[in-house]
Amino acid sequence: MGYVINGYKPTKAQFEQMTHIAISFLRAEDSSGKIVMTAGWENLDEVIDAAHAKNVKVVISFGGGEFKITSELMGIEKNRKNLIKNIIAFMKKYNLDGFDCDWEPSWIDDKNEMEKINNAITNYYITFIKEFREALDKEFGKGNKIFTAAILNANSVWYSNKKQIAHFPQNGWWHYLDWVSLMNYDNDLGLKHATFESVFGPEGSVNYWTSFGIPQSKIVIGIPFYARAGWGEEFLTYEDIISMNPSIPDTLDFVLHSKSRLGSKKEYGFNGVSTVVRKVKEGKKLNLTGVMFWRLAGDVPVDHEKSLLRAMSRELKR
Repeated sequence: MGYVINGYKPTKAQFEQMTHIAISFLRAEDSSGKIVMTAGWENLDEVIDAAHAKNVKVVISFGGGEFKITSELMGIEKNRKNLIKNIIAFMKKYNLDGFDCDWEPSWIDDKNEMEKINNAITNYYITFIKEFREALDKEFGKGNKIFTAAILNANSVWYSNKKQIAHFPQNGWWHYLDWVSLMNYDNDLGLKHATFESVFGPEGSVNYWTSFGIPQSKIVIGIPFYARAGWGEEFLTYEDIISMNPSIPDTLDFVLHSKSRLGSKKEYGFNGVSTVVRKVKEGKKLNLTGVMFWRLAGDVPVDHEKSLLRAMSRELKR
């Protein structure tokens, strides 16, 4: 499953290598439950029709890293019910195949406000998940629409050197979902960004979440189509890397680069062809559900020998 933003329309060749796309993002416009798409999706119908023409299912992703969940939206029943009603109507209008709940912890300068926002996930996540599944099945019939969620590598955020908070309680919310996508990226920087070990190692995200209670049969791993050296703007798309280093070995997972002529070069860690193939192989070995990637536009064209999508698709089909 490839995530797409800002109206990106996959090519026919890309559609042929995928089973799902996740259109990002649908968001609550205010605490009353009104909804709005993020910028660039004037072509929403066109992208959905193109996907369906290639037998690719389309899910709408709700939230994202910049979206701030509030207790006013999720903790007040009237607002929460209105939000669910509006999402269901949106899915009907655009003939969508499913819904992806992407509530992410928020990092902002005001620590008290940050804690309030993140606690909304802890307090209301299962309530929303349960009620949305009930509404989805009632409207479309049980099992006729996909319901998934995207969650972080692990389940906590540090507010200070002394305080850490878990967001998703161990109360079985995953039972209402068809699968859970692990956002196996932005866990670290440079050479440590999105490594194989961070996903499949003894202390990796797959072990963490299966120990938490989520069965392997409901886990989808995530792969970045970008490199990261630092937070904020210190990233490069995979396409950028190949453009600057066309002969880079498939086994190399970092480049030295400076975004400023005067700045020192930094290590930009990414996943090359060898690493994504290794991750797919391990996922198959563990009978995981599949692979998702953020974001599709970061790849080189599918007919390029270094295309990550092509490499993963080939391995999944073996």
